[in-house]
Amino acid sequence: MKITIRSKLIVAISTLMVVLFTVAASLFVNEKKQEFAQDIYLNMLAFARLTAPTVSYDYDLYLAQNSFVYFNRELAKIFKQNADIGSIKVLSYSGELLYDSSVDIDKKYEGEARNISDASMLSEIQSKNVSMQTADGKVFFLKTNASGDFVYVDKNEKPIESLQSGTLLNYLVISGSDKYSVQYTFDYKNLNDRIERMRIRIIYLAVFGIMLGMIMSFVMSGQVTKPIAQLVEGADKVGKGDFKARVDIKTHDELSFLGASFNKMTEDLEKSIEAKIEHDRVKNELKIAATIQDQLVPDDNEIPQMDGIQIAADLVPAEEIGGDIYDFIKVENRLVMYLGDVTGHGVPAGIISSISNALFYGFAGLGDLKKILLEVNRVLKVKTLPTMFMTLCLMQWDSIAKKFTYASAGHEQILHYKAAQKMAEYKSAGGIALGMLPDISKHVNEVEIDFQVGDYLVIYSDGIPECWKNKTELYGPERLKAAMEKFGTLADADSVKKAILADVKAFAEGHEQMDDITIMVIKRT
Repeated sequence: MKITIRSKLIVAISTLMVVLFTVAASLFVNEKKQEFAQDIYLNMLAFARLTAPTVSYDYDLYLAQNSFVYFNRELAKIFKQNADIGSIKVLSYSGELLYDSSVDIDKKYEGEARNISDASMLSEIQSKNVSMQTADGKVFFLKTNASGDFVYVDKNEKPIESLQSGTLLNYLVISGSDKYSVQYTFDYKNLNDRIERMRIRIIYLAVFGIMLGMIMSFVMSGQVTKPIAQLVEGADKVGKGDFKARVDIKTHDELSFLGASFNKMTEDLEKSIEAKIEHDRVKNELKIAATIQDQLVPDDNEIPQMDGIQIAADLVPAEEIGGDIYDFIKVENRLVMYLGDVTGHGVPAGIISSISNALFYGFAGLGDLKKILLEVNRVLKVKTLPTMFMTLCLMQWDSIAKKFTYASAGHEQILHYKAAQKMAEYKSAGGIALGMLPDISKHVNEVEIDFQVGDYLVIYSDGIPECWKNKTELYGPERLKAAMEKFGTLADADSVKKAILADVKAFAEGHEQMDDITIMVIKRT
């Protein structure tokens, strides 16, 4: 097997990257583990000093009076304030365990007295200094000196070497009153979880580094072998009739001159077939773009199911790539929906609709429809052409509150069919198209619809009311309203959607579709 320069570089650089990342990751994880552990220790120390008197007071006030429920409620509040507490124990100065949160879960302990048998532990309980036990069993005391600083001492209050930063601890014992001490045990689950997430990120980074090393090796070896390989490959392509073949040699030597001569030759041969190749390329790219845009629009089986509503939607593009778009974003108990129409058709409109789709996914969590529209508009205004705009109706259904709201950005009016009256009416639209002004806050408002059981809402693009039957007659909003009142008794949203689209198609009588037709039907169930 022939070993090439490129393969040698790949092996060498990849090995180097693996070693470097392994060593660096190990040092970094250990450093961060110590840093996190030290933070937990300092936070727990401050927290214990702050809450120990409260725990002792609550014990006397509640548990000593057999009010376990109230005491347990107060302890629960303390646990919520610090996720690194494993358990809390209340101990008398005589060494009796009065309360243990890990054992006394449902009621007050009523058995024989639980006494501390370890004499060294008793000295910790009776000490006025904060004591702590490390994971390897060593006990330290923390005393406040005359200047107000903390110093580490032994049980006889003689100064000792300070606790090493990042040391893992089993517990802290701190005096809570003149009768009780409180023991706080440490729970390092959060620390371990953070370290584990860090390890995973480092693994991803290491994989990226190795890949980067391989890329570097390819680039470096290419400086030597690429020019010759390009000429050989180019000559082979020309020999097979591919006159579009080019070489890109920038070595500024004889090979560069040879590459320029080769390119001139193939350029002369290519001109005769360039037009056909360009046509095929554009057609293929448009097909890919249409496929990508089609994937952005959810299919019927991708529409989220939410309690209280039933949804059906469809899009009939006028060209391969259209400017209409709709989607559904589920955020907890809310369903954010939108239907938009970008000015024009083709690739530019398709790009704007794709950008908008990503923006709505990014800002859907804001909850407030007006805020979402303001953020999307802010980005579109900066990142799109001054002549490109998008009208849009943004809606939200709260499945818990049973509340339907919408905010219009210059879009068509929502058609509301009221089942009780068997009539349809248009809701006010308002607003201004996205991308027209830097700030549209004064033009956009969130409106709530009285959406009753059995009612329908129809949201659509202007391709429906502006559907032509001939050069003078349009489908129009009144005909859409009449169709909704006719089909409002149908059983579900999908049936209404299909009926309206069929009515529009029948009206057109085969006339050329001039604009994208998009419709969304929502039924209150």
